[in-house]
Amino acid sequence: MDVYVEDILRDLTSANVIGTGSSGVVYKVTTSNGETLAVKKMWSIEECGAFRSEIETLGSIRHKNIVRLLGWCSNQTIKLLFYDYYPNGSLSSLLHGAGKRGTEWESRYEVLLGVAHALAYLHHDCVPAIVHGDVKSMNVLLGLNLQPFLGDFGLARLVSKNQNDVLNQNKKPQLAGSYGYMAPEHASGQRITEKSDVYSYGVVLLEVLTGRHPLDPTLPGGAHLVQWVRDHLQAKKDPVEILDPKLRGRADPQMHEMLQTLAVSFLCVSPRANDRPIMNDVVAMLMEIRHEDSTKTDTDLKGKVSANPATPPSPSPAPSPGHTRTMMLQGLSNCSYAFSDDST
Repeated sequence: MDVYVEDILRDLTSANVIGTGSSGVVYKVTTSNGETLAVKKMWSIEECGAFRSEIETLGSIRHKNIVRLLGWCSNQTIKLLFYDYYPNGSLSSLLHGAGKRGTEWESRYEVLLGVAHALAYLHHDCVPAIVHGDVKSMNVLLGLNLQPFLGDFGLARLVSKNQNDVLNQNKKPQLAGSYGYMAPEHASGQRITEKSDVYSYGVVLLEVLTGRHPLDPTLPGGAHLVQWVRDHLQAKKDPVEILDPKLRGRADPQMHEMLQTLAVSFLCVSPRANDRPIMNDVVAMLMEIRHEDSTKTDTDLKGKVSANPATPPSPSPAPSPGHTRTMMLQGLSNCSYAFSDDST
């Protein structure tokens, strides 16, 4: 099918904004052929680092719990990224938005497990490994049946396994994340590794369990969510009291699962990076909580990725086998829209 750039540009209006981030604003766009896309317009044409990061990482990976980059366009006045559109917003809006849907523990657990699988794939199945750099509930998008998709790879970086550190491509600065989710090493100047993502994921676990934003202004003394929960438990108070009121009063097996998940979250938010588990172990622990078959794998949904950070994305990458879409280049140079429709 053909998609015209002019269709997309026409719909980049304030009425179609569905989200904003550190690197750009996201629009819901419906093309003339009836296809609905999510389109990120970078805040400025100088946003080369975030734009390049999204293409280098998302352009070469596929996983059932990671957003799919469909293509991109760039010229001297505009930079656009095209994604699948997910109709149920973000995990943040589910927890804190109007109506506050998703009150069932089972739904929340499945979202958490899906995000854990996505991070484990980035850290352990991609070569080199990928640090997401900005794990937070707003960057977890929800598709049909609340299937989670980890998105916004503008701060993602490739990791050198030899140095166990982020590759210093083009002397890029240390990763920045989002307030409330950043690991302590961000502030102390220590190197950023996959364990920084683990910390941020632990904050998301706490956010889902408590129903509170990490920087909830109603927390006593202006405490951060992690500190508030830590103080509560160190005072030997009932851990059930910190759970989201909508999750309390469930059957004993569900309450036990939530408290076990709380224990996992505290492993993830350990102040010292070396004390945090790796994401493969986090997945195993979460699956054991629900007594799921931990022998199942995502082999058919993920694969080894070889990425070279020194090589810029090709203006016209070869399409994957199968049905592909074609972007009609109307007035924009350096465009690509040729990823497989049936890739997962």
